[in-house]
Amino acid sequence: MSIKSLGKQSLIYGAGHILARLVTFILLPVYTNILTQSDFGIISLVYTFLGFMTVILHYGLDASLLKHYVPAEPKEKKSILTNAYFSFVITSLIFSVGLILFRHHVSFFLFGAALPKIVMMVAAILFFDVLWAIHVMILRAEEKPIAFVSTSLLNVCLTLGLNIYFVVYLHEGILGVVKSNLVTSGLLFIGSFPVLFSRISLASLSKAKWKKMMKFGMPFLPAGIFSMILELSDRYILNYLTDLETVGLYNAGYKLGMFMLLVAMGFNMGWQPYFLKKSPDDTGYISKITTAVLFLMGFFWFLLALWTKDLVRLQFGNYSFFGEEYWAAVNIVPFVAGAYVFHGMYLLQLPGVYLKEKPSWIALVRGLGAISNIGLNFMLIPIYGIMGAALATCISFFLMAVFLFFINKQIFPINYEWKNIIVIFITALGFYFLSINVELSFLQKLLMSLSFPVILLLLGVVRIKDLKTIAN
Repeated sequence: MSIKSLGKQSLIYGAGHILARLVTFILLPVYTNILTQSDFGIISLVYTFLGFMTVILHYGLDASLLKHYVPAEPKEKKSILTNAYFSFVITSLIFSVGLILFRHHVSFFLFGAALPKIVMMVAAILFFDVLWAIHVMILRAEEKPIAFVSTSLLNVCLTLGLNIYFVVYLHEGILGVVKSNLVTSGLLFIGSFPVLFSRISLASLSKAKWKKMMKFGMPFLPAGIFSMILELSDRYILNYLTDLETVGLYNAGYKLGMFMLLVAMGFNMGWQPYFLKKSPDDTGYISKITTAVLFLMGFFWFLLALWTKDLVRLQFGNYSFFGEEYWAAVNIVPFVAGAYVFHGMYLLQLPGVYLKEKPSWIALVRGLGAISNIGLNFMLIPIYGIMGAALATCISFFLMAVFLFFINKQIFPINYEWKNIIVIFITALGFYFLSINVELSFLQKLLMSLSFPVILLLLGVVRIKDLKTIAN
């Protein structure tokens, strides 16, 4: 596969990732207008648990599968996939059965409520999700991006359609949300299962092969767990320190702030293949791209902070984009979105640890971010509530970017355009503080939105050709 083809396919995979995440935004009007804050809090904990356990139940073997499968000969591919897949089947089945058997205890432990039926459904969702994710991974490994994105699109359509049916028309509340997820996961598992038909063989099962793959994959598990802690642990800490209503309110605002994650991850899907083709001694391209990306992220961050209050109050007949009881959640959006701006800064610094082959630093940085996030949540939530949780997330992502910066100073120093970067941050923050301290009309907000990029372009902070570099 050529470098050009790799870049193009990476962009397609990025589109698939964004599609899968986009459904959470589309469903916000449904959840916030129909579900109570307590119900939405339970849904938040359900998806937090699913996120954690999907990573754990792949236990790094998914990364090992991809690494060994791609360069292998056809006969060897069958052995690699068979050993990994049956490992996933056995471990996910054991865990799911355990959840079902202890559903009453698990329900109170996870949600603080008697929801054994929900736990049973979550157990089935986990089983299907762990396995159909491998089906889709094989499509990616075999350079079939159209099939990959088609699966993501099907996921979005099923999730959206079934939520509307179960939650809006049948009024099934929490049960409807989880049921729609279960049906979607089951159908995606069944629909993508044919990918395995000609690719696995029980005769190729080998304990030695499995051990070899596990040896490579296990180090990826801690890094994945740290990432999940960083992104998701605040919901459970909020529930422990406050109540389900607070979790629901927080999660509604967090979902809006996560728009910046789509921007960061969409960029990263093209960024990694771009820098991996560079020489370990070549750093010149990074400074220009960093400035251009931070300009774009700063602009999107400001737009989100400026227009969120108007967005959540948009009326659709008798409903608004956010149910009125969730409007207070918009106050955390700038901080959650800011966290993902710092995440973008972290992603921009990854060439150093990749090109210098120092992947252990990634686990260390993520671990420090996860530990700081837990500590800050326990410190700030009792004082500031949901704002404290948002601040904890923002500070933790900032610390990760700073940690990686100092690591790169030793192994991969980069001559950043500090003057331009500082101007971008000052402009974004200046416009933001002006917008929250002065009552602005719609026209004034529109003018501010347009003037932000114009001012920075006129100052020469970023150039059009640098922006085109990112697009290409």
